[in-house]
Amino acid sequence: MYSRDKDEIRKVFEETYAENVRTRNLDGYSDMYTEDALWMAPDVDDRCGRADIVEGFAQSIATQDIDPIFTADEIEVMGDFGYVIGISMATIYSHDGSPSKQVKFRALWLMKKDAGIWKIDRQIWNRKPL
Repeated sequence: MYSRDKDEIRKVFEETYAENVRTRNLDGYSDMYTEDALWMAPDVDDRCGRADIVEGFAQSIATQDIDPIFTADEIEVMGDFGYVIGISMATIYSHDGSPSKQVKFRALWLMKKDAGIWKIDRQIWNRKPL
């Protein structure tokens, strides 16, 4: 069972999240979080709850497109809770026409099984040197 749970967490981290960011899918982005999730992005105020998190995400993509590639390094499951630690390499495309840039992030997500579906409950990430 834990192997399947790890695979599902990996899919959220490496595939679903990246696709929702890449396609700017606000509904899909919201659906990945628990109702009282905490979103701790770098250089901005923390966000709590789905609506607040989606507002923060919408602000972060208002002037740029993001094309991330996520790689999970460590996933652990403890009943209906788990975590994933990994790296994101993202290409940022500014809407003002300036050159694209590469950024690297280290991420830690605490996951919670909600009605049988793994969702992000606590999320923090920070920039790392390339």
